Amino acid sequence: MTQDLISLAEQYPGLTVQIKLDDLLKAGRTLTGEILDYIAAHGAQAPVPAAQQDELLTCEEACRKLSVSNTTLWRMAQSGLLTPVKVGVQNRYRLSDIAELISKKGGRV
Repeated sequence: MTQDLISLAEQYPGLTVQIKLDDLLKAGRTLTGEILDYIAAHGAQAPVPAAQQDELLTCEEACRKLSVSNTTLWRMAQSGLLTPVKVGVQNRYRLSDIAELISKKGGRV
């Protein structure tokens, strides 16, 4: 009896499942194999998790990452090098945007 575990979990979120340790190990090995196949097919670079990419930095944090002043950060935003994200009345900067800008300049975050 094969059933899609994801749809089962969605239908019955509080369901308790018993599984033999041997079956769990086989599932883990299968999943590991699928991940390795994906990496081999799509290159060694695994995608960066969205949560990590979309981390927002304050102006001060962005300035420290870029080693620039507040004025320079403002100029970068005005020229389109960085796009600030409004959080209320304050500007935040995406870590992924800053990392991309630094890598274009040949540095590291």
